[in-house]
Amino acid sequence: PVATGIVFDTVIPGGEKAQLLHVAFFLVAGAVAAMIFQLTRSFAMQRIMGKMDGSIQAAVWDRLLSLPVPFFRDYTSGELAMRAMAIAQIRMIVSETTVTTILTCIFSCFNLILLFYYDAKLAAMAVVLLAGAMAVTYFAGRMMIRYERQVIDISNKISGLVLQFFGGVAKFRVAGAESRAFYQWSREFSGQRKIAFNKQIIACWLETFNSVFQVAASMVIFHAVAASASTTLAPGQFIAFNTAFTTLLIAMLVLSQMLMGMNTVIPLLERARPILETMPEYDEAKVDPGKLSGSIEVSHLHFRYKEDGPLILNDVSLHIKDGEYIGLVGSSGSGKSTLFRVMLGFEKLESGRIYYSGHDIEKVDIRALRRQLGVVLQNGKLLSGDILTNIVGSNPNLTIGDAWEAAKMAGLDKDIKDMPMGMHTVISEGAATLSGGQRQRLLIARAIVNRPKIIYFDEATSALDNKTQAIVSQSLDGLKATRVVIAHRLSTVINCDRIIVLDKGRIIEEGSYQALMKTGGVFAELAKRQLA
Repeated sequence: PVATGIVFDTVIPGGEKAQLLHVAFFLVAGAVAAMIFQLTRSFAMQRIMGKMDGSIQAAVWDRLLSLPVPFFRDYTSGELAMRAMAIAQIRMIVSETTVTTILTCIFSCFNLILLFYYDAKLAAMAVVLLAGAMAVTYFAGRMMIRYERQVIDISNKISGLVLQFFGGVAKFRVAGAESRAFYQWSREFSGQRKIAFNKQIIACWLETFNSVFQVAASMVIFHAVAASASTTLAPGQFIAFNTAFTTLLIAMLVLSQMLMGMNTVIPLLERARPILETMPEYDEAKVDPGKLSGSIEVSHLHFRYKEDGPLILNDVSLHIKDGEYIGLVGSSGSGKSTLFRVMLGFEKLESGRIYYSGHDIEKVDIRALRRQLGVVLQNGKLLSGDILTNIVGSNPNLTIGDAWEAAKMAGLDKDIKDMPMGMHTVISEGAATLSGGQRQRLLIARAIVNRPKIIYFDEATSALDNKTQAIVSQSLDGLKATRVVIAHRLSTVINCDRIIVLDKGRIIEEGSYQALMKTGGVFAELAKRQLA
């Protein structure tokens, strides 16, 4: 603006070619300086954002992996992924907007000072016009944020739905339900597009307003100057004033649109809030339990999944000795699997205590404790990757020899040798290429590869034939570990040192197989049904 004023007020009227060269030189120098500044800023921002991305993504995944197990019951995998990615989106929007806002404000202040320097009354009018434009942008943003919330909610739902569809393709094929799945997806997607379209209409109107307002505002300034008899602005000064005003107006409109984009942060933050606000399961201040002996003490457990829900475990107490083989038996819904989850620290108790080798589970590092347990849960999942990775995981201390030993103990070594790539045979997601028995034996191999002192099996051998189950049982006997198993098959629990019968969350019977059969109670009835 200043250079424009000098050119029109001094250079052109006086034919000052030398001064024009000076002005041109300073303009070129300013352009070069601006280019260097912009280049330096871009490189610096790339480095800063790269470091921020690395730190934030690492923090997000560390947070997710540290959250308690019940947290994951409330969200689908696709929805969780969208919520986690929302944090990275927030970082990108906030960082870019912050830098642009700071730079725009600095240069806008310079232009604003120029306006008041040339003419205070016109500058005041310009400020009123700017305030009006930004007010329109603000109210448009308030309208758009309502639509943005709905779009994000439906997007999360669609992500979870699509992930479920991918995992159930075989079921769709069997049931011939592809069209119903497509209809379900298209219904959600069309609803999302309608809302996004309504939001985009507001954005289009706002963009049109901004374009028209730039011309209208300049016309207002021109009219004000033409109608004013007291203006002292020279032609060059007025052109400089108008240039500064136009530059300031464009900068403010761009800034207001960017700040309006910050509205997106609000629904994104609402999406990410459960991840940020849920307390992690792990506490570094808790002590390492050391090497477990194998004894477990459960004292007066009371547990319910919801505060107003029924008691799932009602005053459950038991003592398990080092090396003891315990079978948990009961009808479906009696609380067996819930007791497992509670003993693993997956759920928070309403009251009661659990002790491993004398250590209260609430006061020790749960990760260090779980590393000494071998667990196969009901409906356990395998990882996408080769068999070796599924057995040893990411433990750097385990070798392929350990994997073969664990596979042998699980009765899976011969099956692996018959596979094309042996231990390096790749398993697809869902392990569709393996039989049910092979999947269970692979899960067992993964559970016992560390030779744990305590083993938990929840229906871990239900798909095994009697011969293979005998191999697994013999191998587990050799580990001399404490074993707690849930099973419905008599052949699994018949050799247990002690069988515990649960009904409606209570322990109603306890004893050896022979003793319980003699008493003729609930266990005897369950056994007779199988033998009939």
